[in-house]
Amino acid sequence: MSSRRKREAAARPEAERTIGRRLAAAFGTVAVLSVTLGAALLLLVAHVSGLVGEMRRDETAIKASLTLAAAVREQYIHQAHWMLSQEAEHLGHYEDWLRSVRSAAATLRPLLPPDRIARLEQIERDSGALDRLFRERIVPAVREGRRDDLLAAHAEAERLSSMAARRADALARSVELDMAGIHRRATRATTVALALGVAGMLGILLLSAYFTIRLRESVLRPLERLAVAARRLGSGDFSVRVGPLGRGELRAVARAFDSMAEELQDRERRLVDSERMAAIGQLAAGVAHEINNPIGIIRGYIKSMDRDSLPPGLREEIEIIDDEAAACQRIAEDLLAYARTPSLRPQEVPMHDLIEDVARRLSAAGGLRPRLRLDLRPGRVHADPERMRQVLQNLVRNAAEAGPEAEEIEISGGPLPGGGYEFTVSDRGKGISEEERVRVFEPFFSRRAGGSGLGLAVCRGIVGAHGGTIAAEPRPGGGTTIRVRLPAARRPER
Repeated sequence: MSSRRKREAAARPEAERTIGRRLAAAFGTVAVLSVTLGAALLLLVAHVSGLVGEMRRDETAIKASLTLAAAVREQYIHQAHWMLSQEAEHLGHYEDWLRSVRSAAATLRPLLPPDRIARLEQIERDSGALDRLFRERIVPAVREGRRDDLLAAHAEAERLSSMAARRADALARSVELDMAGIHRRATRATTVALALGVAGMLGILLLSAYFTIRLRESVLRPLERLAVAARRLGSGDFSVRVGPLGRGELRAVARAFDSMAEELQDRERRLVDSERMAAIGQLAAGVAHEINNPIGIIRGYIKSMDRDSLPPGLREEIEIIDDEAAACQRIAEDLLAYARTPSLRPQEVPMHDLIEDVARRLSAAGGLRPRLRLDLRPGRVHADPERMRQVLQNLVRNAAEAGPEAEEIEISGGPLPGGGYEFTVSDRGKGISEEERVRVFEPFFSRRAGGSGLGLAVCRGIVGAHGGTIAAEPRPGGGTTIRVRLPAARRPER
């Protein structure tokens, strides 16, 4: 698994949760606020409903207390009417109002708080005393004509009636004050409920607007950017990238989009390179074949000549012609090597032994002036040893030609963690630019005067046929490093 895929796999669990958590938090906040507001309003409504019940009870108490006050007065009034007229009809009305006093008291008793029951009982005692005074003293005094007793009893009756009426009025006023207090509490609770409802609705609206704006910023706008990038990609612009986009799932989608665009761009580049290289290869094969034959004939005639019989000046010129013809023949051979698809005979190869053998042969041949320094660790790959020997020879010769003779060429190598083998060839030449890093493996590109520009292109073809990679990079301290990575087993090149 590549490092990019590992990062994507590591980020995937977070990506699957981030936006979901945000949406859950947004809707959860609005829901909690709505439920809290609803519960508070229900409690306030229940409180107001309780207060309304108390007001209804107090209303009944007020009616009963007013009835009681009126009945106490009517009790005395009908006593006075009977004393004046002595008609039996007024006695009947008196009895009715006496019953009204008792009925109003009975109605009022369960509606009063404990501290007011004593007042009611005092009123009942005053009414009872007034009734007894009427029956026991006033009625006999009137019937027997005892004026003095009647006047005394009447004065006592007036006093009792006045006291009972004042107490009944005071009781009625206290009940009215209770009702007024309850009314004020109900009004305040209603006001609080309305204010809480309005504030809660405004809070819900503000939160909804806030979460909507956040949703637009964190989801809708990134999606618009992604849609624009997708349209550009669909129109053939494979260089488009969306970069870090949003968070969570959207960032994972953006990474996947950029990875897809990068893969498509890479495939397009490889396809174009493949078509271009195929065309160059066909041309190179034709040119090499047409050039190689006449050069071979020229060199054959030169070798058949008796150079010893020639004048010294002419002999030297013939040798120059032979050398230049040999150089042309090597270029033709490079062209043919590049044009052919490498045929591999893979086997298990100990790369450290192969590299040491190539270095020993090159040093023993005497044509390699810079000294080779090896730093190798054992490792094996499945490869064609002769083809890999060709790659190593080309890389070492290029390094020798690029750097000064006094500097060493360093070859290092070792096994890769996931299997395979990596080796590098480093020189101390003038280094390599970014543009050259891209073009250095193209055919006919050479930084050296007189170079054919085919050596590294052939190396790239051989390494690619093994399923490996080859790259050029600057060497710390100056120079160039060519890095080759070979897989443990052959992978078809895409």
